[in-house]
Amino acid sequence: MTSPSPSLGKARSRARRALAALAALSAIAAAGCGPSRQAAPQPVKNVTVAAAIRSTIAISLEYPARIRPRQEIVVSPKIAGRVASVRADVSQRVHRGDVLFTLESSDNETQLRQARAAVESAKANLTRTSDSSLSSQVIQAQAAMKQAQVQYDDTRDIYERTQKLFADGAVSRQQLDSMKAKLDSAGIALDTATQNLSLIQDKGGPQSTGLASTQVDQAQATAELAESQLRNTVVTSPITGLVAARNIDPGELVAGGAPAFVVIDVSSVTAETSVEESMVEKIHGGQAVPITVDAAGGQSIQGIVDTISPAADPRTQGYLVKLKIANPGSAFRPGMFARVSFLVENRKNVVVVPNSAVLTETGVDYVYAVVPGDGENVVKKTAVRTGISDESVTEIASGIEQGTLVVTEGQSFLNDGEKVAIAR
Repeated sequence: MTSPSPSLGKARSRARRALAALAALSAIAAAGCGPSRQAAPQPVKNVTVAAAIRSTIAISLEYPARIRPRQEIVVSPKIAGRVASVRADVSQRVHRGDVLFTLESSDNETQLRQARAAVESAKANLTRTSDSSLSSQVIQAQAAMKQAQVQYDDTRDIYERTQKLFADGAVSRQQLDSMKAKLDSAGIALDTATQNLSLIQDKGGPQSTGLASTQVDQAQATAELAESQLRNTVVTSPITGLVAARNIDPGELVAGGAPAFVVIDVSSVTAETSVEESMVEKIHGGQAVPITVDAAGGQSIQGIVDTISPAADPRTQGYLVKLKIANPGSAFRPGMFARVSFLVENRKNVVVVPNSAVLTETGVDYVYAVVPGDGENVVKKTAVRTGISDESVTEIASGIEQGTLVVTEGQSFLNDGEKVAIAR
């Protein structure tokens, strides 16, 4: 028997290795075709939930405002003068009628004395032209004229007789000339008495009396003006309040109408704000409005709408609204900033959920509602129609009912139909 050749042995060795590899591959394939391993169960997600409830929801818009005093009066002297004294200072409380400052008054006092003297003189002149005094003066003048007439008539008779005697040579030329002089003197006295009576009668006429009465009125008016000017040298506070500003010092000249003091009343204050035309129709006088003043501790207080401007400011196109605020402790100071919240819309007895429960996807609002099961809870992705929202809740107009549990925390990577555990 002959032995196999070397080439034939190598071929058989390669065949055995190939069969071994094929057997290994068959074993691997057989293992892969066996029963598959069961997938591990997905974990249950923990979520926080809240029930949909019925409540009232309101929307307000906040506007910046400035605190103003109830009254702010600029006090100015009515007349010019030199400041004699200053009786009040900034932050001092003053009452109505308290003296703030005075002006030098010596010139005004002199003018008043002169005016009063002129009144007395005018009154005396009126008395002389009055009816009662006139009657006495006329009677006296008439008596004087009659006496002068009698004297003249007697002298004239004597002169005429003397002329006849002179013609007969019974008296001298000197005696005739002396008598003529007496007659001329009697005539002058008669003319004087007649003119005096006429003057008195003319002076006592209605025109003269009316003129004298007018002069009295003018003198009294001048005296009243002088009294007023003297009073104006003392400047008092027109209101009860606090001195906010003082712009004068003793000894300086101050012009009439110059702002010397500013007095404010802060027993109550006003918050002034501006709103647009879409809001002004929602505001009415007497409306209670919440106001927050951060500089006064941030407390929220109630203001009452006092006035609403009927016309928009031409610069801002806003409508000025003033709200009254009680300020018994003077906590709110003029100039402070405030925030005023005006109610825009108010819904009562509507279904609401926390804002965090509402999600939006491709323009559609939805919530994850919790559906209780046998020992486990499942979430359902539910589309809802929302209404108005405030800082904490959102109105649900449709989609879920009152009492539905909705997920408020843990929605991240949550899918419809997943099981959840409610965190306690």
